[in-house]
Amino acid sequence: MTTQLVVRLLRAAVALLGATALTVNLIHALDVPSFRLINYFSYFTNLSNIFAVVTLAVGALHDPASRRWELVRGAATFCTTVTGIIYALFLADVSVGVTDPWINTVIHRIVPAFMLLDWWLVARAPVDPRRALRWLAIPVVYLAYTLIRGPLADDWYPYPFLDPTRDGGYLRVALFSAAVAIALALLTFGLSKLGGRHREVAARA
Repeated sequence: MTTQLVVRLLRAAVALLGATALTVNLIHALDVPSFRLINYFSYFTNLSNIFAVVTLAVGALHDPASRRWELVRGAATFCTTVTGIIYALFLADVSVGVTDPWINTVIHRIVPAFMLLDWWLVARAPVDPRRALRWLAIPVVYLAYTLIRGPLADDWYPYPFLDPTRDGGYLRVALFSAAVAIALALLTFGLSKLGGRHREVAARA
């Protein structure tokens, strides 16, 4: 069995696992009287995992090698890495709309960890750090969406640190967002270099 086949099979397996976790979580959530479908798709965790599942599925079936695809694959890795880090630092003891412990483990730990490992180990076209900064547009758009929609959805916010109705209001949210933005900018640079370093080694091998 070749390395490429193993990589594709692992991607397919993790994509299936992630899709199953997301689907089961949605099915369970449908039983909650107050559940709204748009709220499900308003969690960054769910959006990033959907992005990851699609990316892994494409990587398993087709495995493109273009620079454009690497930018997309890097964006998916960036989003799931953000999900994993934010969960570990701020949400491990907070209810975030996940019904079962195994689902929580899959979408907050297994998928992010595999995406990061896949990004690091699988050599493809390098991503310029300046282009990688485009990934920051995703959390910026998400933040804007969350803050605009919140008042229109009876002050519903997916995460406590993005809820301006709590103590500190919008100032607290703004300060938190600014600090996270700096950290995410460093993350984009780190991810672009992480993948690039391995690709340089692979090219010389």
